[in-house]
Amino acid sequence: MDIMHEVMDFDFDTRKVQETHFHQNLEILYVLDGAAEIQIETEKYELKKGEFLLVNANKRHSLAETEGELLIAGFRINFTKLAEYLGTNQILFWCNSGADKNEAYEPLKQVLNRILNRFYDRENEGALYLNSIYYEALYLLTSYFRIKADDSRLKGKGAPDNSRVFEIQNYVQANYQKQISLNDLAKKLYLSNAYLSKYIKKRFGLSFLEYVNNIRLFHAVDDLLYTEKKITRIALDNGFPTTASFNKAFRDIYNMTPSAYRSSIRKEQAEEKKEDSGSREAVEERVKQYLAGGISVQDDVATKNRELFAVDANKTVPLSKNWSRIINIGKIDALLDSDMQQQLLVMKEEIGFSYVRIWNIFVQDMYDEGEDGNWRYNFSRVDRGLDFLVDNGLKPYIELSFKPMDVSYSINSAMTSKDNEIIFHDRESYQKVMHDFASHLINRYGMDVVETWYFELWKDDRLNMQDENGWYFDCFEIGYHALKRISEKIKVGGAGIALGYDTHQYHRLIRNWKKRQVHPDFLTVYSYSYLLLQQDGVYFGKRSLDSNFTKNQLDIFKEVLKEEEFEPAELHITEWNFTISNRNCINDSCAQGAYVMKTCIESVGNVDMMGFWHGSDLHSEFYDTDGVLYGESGLLSRDGIKKPSFYAFHFLHFLQSDLLGKTENALLSTNGRGNYTIVCHNCKQLNYRYTMKEEKDIDVKDIGELYEDLDAIHLKFEIRNVENGDYIMRSFYVNPENGSVQELWRDMEYLRDLSKGEIEYLRRNATPKVEMRKIHVEDGILRVETKLLAHEIRALDIHYQY
Repeated sequence: MDIMHEVMDFDFDTRKVQETHFHQNLEILYVLDGAAEIQIETEKYELKKGEFLLVNANKRHSLAETEGELLIAGFRINFTKLAEYLGTNQILFWCNSGADKNEAYEPLKQVLNRILNRFYDRENEGALYLNSIYYEALYLLTSYFRIKADDSRLKGKGAPDNSRVFEIQNYVQANYQKQISLNDLAKKLYLSNAYLSKYIKKRFGLSFLEYVNNIRLFHAVDDLLYTEKKITRIALDNGFPTTASFNKAFRDIYNMTPSAYRSSIRKEQAEEKKEDSGSREAVEERVKQYLAGGISVQDDVATKNRELFAVDANKTVPLSKNWSRIINIGKIDALLDSDMQQQLLVMKEEIGFSYVRIWNIFVQDMYDEGEDGNWRYNFSRVDRGLDFLVDNGLKPYIELSFKPMDVSYSINSAMTSKDNEIIFHDRESYQKVMHDFASHLINRYGMDVVETWYFELWKDDRLNMQDENGWYFDCFEIGYHALKRISEKIKVGGAGIALGYDTHQYHRLIRNWKKRQVHPDFLTVYSYSYLLLQQDGVYFGKRSLDSNFTKNQLDIFKEVLKEEEFEPAELHITEWNFTISNRNCINDSCAQGAYVMKTCIESVGNVDMMGFWHGSDLHSEFYDTDGVLYGESGLLSRDGIKKPSFYAFHFLHFLQSDLLGKTENALLSTNGRGNYTIVCHNCKQLNYRYTMKEEKDIDVKDIGELYEDLDAIHLKFEIRNVENGDYIMRSFYVNPENGSVQELWRDMEYLRDLSKGEIEYLRRNATPKVEMRKIHVEDGILRVETKLLAHEIRALDIHYQY
């Protein structure tokens, strides 16, 4: 182990095997050639060329080459210095580019590559420059990959009580240098000694004294390695009452005395300096080869002018507008509201949604089950909602489960939360109702109509999909058979698996379903930008800053489906948004419009259907919704005012039938007859400040501070092999200066009690800006340039003039 004087250091290694070891300093292992299996505690990870992971402090880990000639770079991060900067010893990261996908991995990888490029320039001025890059790497790590104490979430009834765990950890970290006892901590937590002793043993796998001594040893090793203090002084400075107790605790962990450990490490360091020159020369040669033929990374700031993107008008593929298939509305009762009906018709006409996703079909007040076994269900309320959809050319996407009725502040807190009671408590009653429900639908709407609908069953935790014999599978099969007996063409699926949040149980859920005889016609997933991570049996939920979250997490899920050989005919994202919050003001902003367009463009070719969460702010009216906007994620406000997110879908609806190509910021299409449409965005990435605030506490005036930058971008396109002549280009755009209802409301000082006339003013003026210009083509190339402000969305509609 090297003594680290800087905040960070690095070296290369070609060893095929590294035996189990641990150290206080954090370490990033980056595979530059070959592949390796890395075990951290009980978990194993495969790292291929170009992938890296971070090993947290004091985690036992080992490494073994699995293919090729392994070349690995190790970046060591000084725990003590990092703790000083962060003001806490509670430092934990989840950073594994081989097991996870996140847009932030790429900039971190580029920074690591820049560090490696300075391998032969680490002295004098070079060291100063390296330090600046080290801090850049640490900024990215702490901004995008750190798990903080306030990220803890409960996951199921058997999960650790993270809040109490952190109370214990913080208390011990703050007092380890003193003579603390279990009794002291028990009094602080208002618990009995016996209960707390068992609790700590269960949660930490150690007795209280063992845990305290581990913390003391953690700090004592620093003194052993980095100071010349005597052993007795180190013992007393770190809370051990005597040298003997320090020696015993140290020997139990390290199998040697502190003085022997200090000697062995210093001897090891001396031997490393005299290590076999041939072996070191071999490493040096591999490094030279790698640096000579490997990474080429510019250190200067990337230009905001995007590279020219050229396409051929004669080379197209069909464009499936998967994003405009489904819109989420709410429980079926919402369809009986005249305001909701009007808003739905606007969305159908201007966005093109064809399926309306509804849930909570079955409710207690319409169901009666007598003691004699006779029962009745009144479907009249369901009929009125479905009649509205069918009469207006819309198709139901029916969720058959009992979704809770929440108004959420964030993933772990709610303004109000009410479970929807499961009214069928045995197989027979559910079979009867589902049998009659299926018959009722066919008799009322006809076979041809119902065969075009979708029926989904969500994996409500109460249905226990984690057990292969769980009630979920019984319910699914009951509904499946009830509908399929009418027609095999009726589509039945599930189960609303949460991307990123259910990652740790993907394999189990899919394997459980594989064991059953009945499999879904289509699989459904939810996508909200939250990750559930697990470290040593403790679950941490954190907001993800990955602006490519949906695409990246979908790729991970699809890889699991491929591994498990469980790939249904269709894959749907039935709910997606960057947030689950009903009170996050970003939902009302231009930033949300840019996020919507970006996510839709990324989804092309990756999923069959998508259902944005959700259609209208009417979804969560409550006592606090007296303002024009209140942070709900609807495309339309309560008063029917179109938000930037609505216009994102509206602009996407302009797209032609054939895809010419797409970039990170744009999608180009044509109808093959002289019409071309380009939709583009300037979506910005959220920064670490966003994770520091509760979602409900974000102030609309501070939104700009929550993004990495607010720079405009300049996009350039060429469509080649087009007809020469004149074209008219109409440009529609929404940005913070034009068409944003949030900005218009700002000009009214966010006053809440607006008159009908003032509401109408907002409705009329929250519309896209429109510009027109003529483009003349002489050489068969249609050239288009456009500049987009931060958070801007734009549609360029180009028509040939005959």
